[in-house]
Amino acid sequence: MMNIKKLNFALKNKKKFKFILFLFFIFLPATYFSVPKLLNFSVELIKDNLKNNNNINIKSVSKVEYKIFPTPRLSLLNSNFTIGGDIIDINNSKLDIVLSITKIFNSDKIKYKKILISGGSSKINLDNINQLLAIANKKGSKLIFKKSTLIFFKKNNFSLEISDALMEITKHEKEKKLNLSGNFLNNKIFIKFISTLENKNNLTFNIPKLDVETRVFFTKNNSGNLNGFFNIEVFNNFLKFDFIKENNIKLTNAFVRSKLVNTALEGEIDLKPNFFLKLNFKIANLNLEKLLPLIQKTYFSNNSNSLFFIKKINGIFTFKSKFEGRITNNNGEVIFEKFQVGKNKSYFLSAKIIEFGKRGKIQFNVIKTIEFQKDLSKKIEITGLLIPSVSKIIFEEIILEGKKLSIKQVKEHESRFQNELAQNSLSNIFNENKIEKYLKNLF
Repeated sequence: MMNIKKLNFALKNKKKFKFILFLFFIFLPATYFSVPKLLNFSVELIKDNLKNNNNINIKSVSKVEYKIFPTPRLSLLNSNFTIGGDIIDINNSKLDIVLSITKIFNSDKIKYKKILISGGSSKINLDNINQLLAIANKKGSKLIFKKSTLIFFKKNNFSLEISDALMEITKHEKEKKLNLSGNFLNNKIFIKFISTLENKNNLTFNIPKLDVETRVFFTKNNSGNLNGFFNIEVFNNFLKFDFIKENNIKLTNAFVRSKLVNTALEGEIDLKPNFFLKLNFKIANLNLEKLLPLIQKTYFSNNSNSLFFIKKINGIFTFKSKFEGRITNNNGEVIFEKFQVGKNKSYFLSAKIIEFGKRGKIQFNVIKTIEFQKDLSKKIEITGLLIPSVSKIIFEEIILEGKKLSIKQVKEHESRFQNELAQNSLSNIFNENKIEKYLKNLF
């Protein structure tokens, strides 16, 4: 026979159990997520935690709020702060500290797994870019910039700006990662950087709309020297080289492939005391028909703004293979020295660019031995000016077989050359077959 007392006891316990479940699923979570708000984290405690864990130095905050959703977090509104001393300077942003749920009741220490920086502008110092990955927490928390404007600069000079940026920095046991996307000059840009404990580094850079893709891989030894490889592809133009960086940068196994030129190259790049290039080219193919109009438009037109770039690319450029010679550039003074060009390298050329832009001029001297018959040849030397913007040649002096021609003869030959061969085209002026035919008919 059923014991009535035991049944009543069981029913009462069941009701208590249901009540306990109710407390656990309703009351406890509400208390759980509300406690941090009641704990009233001080601004000084927040500052100390950010300083010690991420080297984040808060300069000013208008308000601190605790939010439950989407996850428990502390929000620092209208905050201004720096990261890593002078690595990043952030202004007028919201800083969210996403709290660690397992440590949410601890009012003495703020435990968090993610820092989210939203809006505002962030100035990033490229002089200290190698320290950027070190700002993530040692225990693997994430540092995320969202919908921010990132302004990169070097030595207090503006470099580039990425708007509507999303940047995520993480640090794990074996590697550090940086992922960045945003808008650069109205184009979507993607950057990824990975650094391992073995000092192996991999950087990729993509602008899909412009068909730009870059990859750099390098390792760093204890002395701070680097070695690795670099390649970039832009609109089917490809550049690749291996490099070693010690006191300077040495380039090996390099080549350029494009519609304009195919060439192998090697050399050195000096960064101190001044930027200086020493490069050797072995050109396999050179499309002058397309290259000359591009040079004409870029450096010898009303819209030419490239003199600043020319002044920065100081160096010595030596050419071998299809033609030989050397170009030196010193603060915009470009000199072509001892060039041997044409079939059998039968043209000896030297030149100097004495002015760029619409009024630009190239002073030249060319020597050529013209073969008329097997035992008949004549040596001709011409000195003059080339005006690229209008594809015009001015003859200043002509020496034929050691005899200087009269001014009247020089001007007659200049007129014939301009009307019969040049015809307002740089391509005609540098067309070897046409020049060869013209010189034989002329003399």
